[in-house]
Amino acid sequence: MEASARLARREYMRQWRLKNKDKVKAHQERYWEKKAQEGRKEVNK
Repeated sequence: MEASARLARREYMRQWRLKNKDKVKAHQERYWEKKAQEGRKEVNK
C-alpha cells in the first residue's frame, strides 16, 4: 500500500472513531469480554 493511501485511510478512520465513540466503546467491550472468556477456558483445561 502506498504511503499516501495509508495516510488517507488513517485519517478517515481517525475521523470515523471521533464521530462514532459509542461504536468504538462497544467494540472494545466485546473484544475484552471475548479475551476474558478465552482466558477462563485456558484456566479450566
